[in-house]
Amino acid sequence: MKCRILRHKFALGLVAALTFASCSQDELTEQGTPLPVGQYPLELAADGLQAVATPEQPATRGTFFEGDWDGVTSVRVRVNDQQEKEYSVTPSEDKKTARLAPAEPLGLDDNLFWWNSTTDEKTVMAWTKYALNEKFTLPTIWEKKHLDQFDIIGVRQTIGFEDKDEPLTFQHMMTKVVINIRETEYLKVAKNIKVQLLNMAADGRVVFYAYGLFIVERATTTSTAFTPYRLPQGVYKEVDFGDGQLEVPFASYTLLVVPTNTAGIPGIEILQIEVDDAIYKLKTETALDLIYKPGQVTTFNVTVKENGLDATVGQSI
Repeated sequence: MKCRILRHKFALGLVAALTFASCSQDELTEQGTPLPVGQYPLELAADGLQAVATPEQPATRGTFFEGDWDGVTSVRVRVNDQQEKEYSVTPSEDKKTARLAPAEPLGLDDNLFWWNSTTDEKTVMAWTKYALNEKFTLPTIWEKKHLDQFDIIGVRQTIGFEDKDEPLTFQHMMTKVVINIRETEYLKVAKNIKVQLLNMAADGRVVFYAYGLFIVERATTTSTAFTPYRLPQGVYKEVDFGDGQLEVPFASYTLLVVPTNTAGIPGIEILQIEVDDAIYKLKTETALDLIYKPGQVTTFNVTVKENGLDATVGQSI
């Protein structure tokens, strides 16, 4: 009897083992074909950036003016919202696309940065130029070099092994502000003109929230006034100052700001123009829907008169 019982237990064990092997094979099929360890690093493709519109054609290139990868040497890459590494950037010959690869050799324990199977998927977050939660302080007086220095770009996108060569689409994460001043006899005889954007975030940081929001936001409650960069004369585009006619501005200014929202908040001073000893200020009204959106341009077209100023505010991508 003992012999028969043992044989019966052995037979049951053999059936159980065969069943378990069958389930494991099904799971392997769902997981795709396993890839050799250490053979397929997570390298990324990036397409051309959308240029931030500006009337100036600068001597230097960069993401802000040209919408290309010239001058970008590295980005931060975070995978599955966990592990983070620095990636080097190699632009294509025409600078319109780029290849992103780990700046340092990967170790076999860098699991998230290796492709493990043909059905592997990864959520990639990539950006430049600051580490997550690192505070950066914006210049109060803007120069041309600052336009590229603070043009933060980023992307968060899920990609799979099969489409790993599809390019990531980076976006501008700051807001561009353009201030066009109309030519008038009053301004033509002025000795000194100063333009400032008021009550703007003095600093910012790149942040990621657990529910998927990846943005640039104000780092502290500190606000400041910015003197924007004045574009060189002779390169301005015609604009509409509110009467339907296109005119070349007397002067155009630009800068980048941390995205924010003043919609529905009355009485905030947002723009100041000094003409010699006179000071003119533009304030928000309750109905003024002024939102500085990431990746968009907020444009002020301003007519300064001796007894006040008129302004139209527009937004575009």
